[in-house]
Amino acid sequence: MTEQDPIQKALAYMRYQGAKSLDELVALMERTAGEWSGAFKDLSEASAGFQPDGEWCAKEVLNHVLVSQRGLNQQIAEMAGVESPRESRKISAMGEVSEEYASMSVEQLREAIRQVFEETTTLLKSLAASNRLDQASPHPLFGPLTLKEWFAFHRVHAMDHVQQIDQIKAAAGYPGA
Repeated sequence: MTEQDPIQKALAYMRYQGAKSLDELVALMERTAGEWSGAFKDLSEASAGFQPDGEWCAKEVLNHVLVSQRGLNQQIAEMAGVESPRESRKISAMGEVSEEYASMSVEQLREAIRQVFEETTTLLKSLAASNRLDQASPHPLFGPLTLKEWFAFHRVHAMDHVQQIDQIKAAAGYPGA
C-alpha cells in the first residue's frame, strides 16, 4: 500500500467535510474549539514561551492561528456576501503573525482563541441564507475550495497547529506547566 501525499490527503478530507451540512460543520468547529482548548489548558507563561531548536514557541503558534483563522473568516464572509463576525484583514502570506497578539498573555490568548472559534461558528450559521456555498476561491496549496471546504480547511489548519504544540510539549527541555 502506498502512502497518500499529505496535500492530497488533506484535500480529500476538506472535500469530504465540505460536502456536509452547515450544522455538521458547526459541530466540527465546536469539536475543533474543544481540542484547541485542551491543547493549551496547561500552558504557563514559561512553557508557552519555550522555543525548541529555533522553532516557534506555543505563544507564536497561538498568535499565528488567531491571525489566520480571523483572516479566513473575513475571506469567507466576503465570498459569501455576509457580514463578518469580526472585521479582520485577510491573510496575505502563509505564516503571518500579529504584534497585537504577541503582546498578549497566555490567558488572553486562550480567550482570543475561544472567541475566534465562536466567531467561526457564528459565520457558519450565517451562511444558511447564502446562495454562494458552491463559490470557490483558490488556496495556495490546495487550489480552489468552496465556502464549506474553507471551513474544513479551518479544521485542518487548526489541528496541524495543535500537533505542533504537542511536539513543543514533547521536546527536550520543555519546562512543563
